[in-house]
Amino acid sequence: MVYYFLNKLKKKLNKGYSFTGGRNNKGRICVRGQGGGNKRIYRFIDFFRRLNLKGRVINIIYDPNRTARLAVLIYVNSFSSYILLQKNVKLNSILYSGTLPCEEPINGYSIMLKYMPLFSIISNIELKPFKGSTLCRAANTSCLLIGKIADKGILQLNSKWHLHLSLQCIASLGAISNCLINN
Repeated sequence: MVYYFLNKLKKKLNKGYSFTGGRNNKGRICVRGQGGGNKRIYRFIDFFRRLNLKGRVINIIYDPNRTARLAVLIYVNSFSSYILLQKNVKLNSILYSGTLPCEEPINGYSIMLKYMPLFSIISNIELKPFKGSTLCRAANTSCLLIGKIADKGILQLNSKWHLHLSLQCIASLGAISNCLINN
């Protein structure tokens, strides 16, 4: 059952793309020394995660296009997507994605910054609401939520810089997986 579903998912959420090999629109080599290598498939990842549903992790996969691991998530309404995997999230874990407050946020949940506890480690963060996550998406990266003032949340980056974001932005609890990459 799961293997049948994964094969269907591959057709929907994967797309092949080609490299130019250093050639221009006339087919002539313009950049020397490029080309070769393995074929790659691009996987469409859900960077928005505003469904207000719980889902189950059914598979953890390697993606050649990024350093972090991906998880295949099936939601309660049978919608499926790839997400970036956080540390300590295992197979068959239940994860929540949405804008509403949940009972007790745990590792891997994606909720708004205003519902997250202070001094929590977060990743996969939106810079502007409804724009999709763009911050802390590489392997073993994270931020620290150190304050909430009015309608802004204060994040401390790994470089010790502080970043002020709207509390309506969505982020995932926990650091991104695959800690062996950035040692």
